[in-house]
Amino acid sequence: MTLDLYYNIIAPPCRVVLLFTKWLKLDVNLIEMDILKREQYKPEFIKLNPQHCLPTLVDGEVVVWESSAIIIYLAEKYGKDDTLYPKDIAQRAKVNQRLFYDIGTLMRSVHVYFQPILIGGEGKPEDFKKVQDAVAVLERFLHESRWLAGEHLTVADFTTAVTVAALDGTLNFDLISYPNVLRWYEQCKRELTGYTEITREAAQRTEEFLGRFRAMRAAELQHQHQQHQHQQQQQQQQQQNYVSKTDINQEDGTSSRPDDH
Repeated sequence: MTLDLYYNIIAPPCRVVLLFTKWLKLDVNLIEMDILKREQYKPEFIKLNPQHCLPTLVDGEVVVWESSAIIIYLAEKYGKDDTLYPKDIAQRAKVNQRLFYDIGTLMRSVHVYFQPILIGGEGKPEDFKKVQDAVAVLERFLHESRWLAGEHLTVADFTTAVTVAALDGTLNFDLISYPNVLRWYEQCKRELTGYTEITREAAQRTEEFLGRFRAMRAAELQHQHQQHQHQQQQQQQQQQNYVSKTDINQEDGTSSRPDDH
């Protein structure tokens, strides 16, 4: 059965699922959503996903969103063995820990730092320090093993590999001070099917998106400025009309105040 994947490649969580489906060699029907046109809010999509978030996977009657939930589902249903998402409770806990670290710490720190840059500003030094601290934790994780959660590739490697690609590409983060991360990152680029191609396309599409986003933002700000000017002009005109009316009343000996009549 063909899987439907609603996605936009500029979103890191979508790239995680794209990468994972390539690794599993799954037949996927890709349905790209234009988020600037708010296609994820169309009624037909909200019927599938009331949270209107991407990525969203449809596998027959099963609908799954949130990238980590999607790749866990795919690993358990379509994985050839349990190495990608172990059945052993202790091993699975370690994989989950790495997954939650990426979602709640590493990716979050990157997002917080990059958000003001997205709209043409600058990231805060204290937020960049949080990115460095998060990468330092990743460095310690990878000191212990070849892959993020042990000697076997797991779902955690896919999520974090995409985040580190964003660090490398979008933020130009220097990994030279993190030799274990750098070793693992080069390993991901070599061994994860489609990693380089997906990352390259995402970088190109992100530049296009940022151009469109900033143009829309500039047009919106210009519109707001024009509205503000129009309101000021209306207020000035009203004040002038009031002054003119007062002057006329004073000249003919009448008052504009109701209680003076």
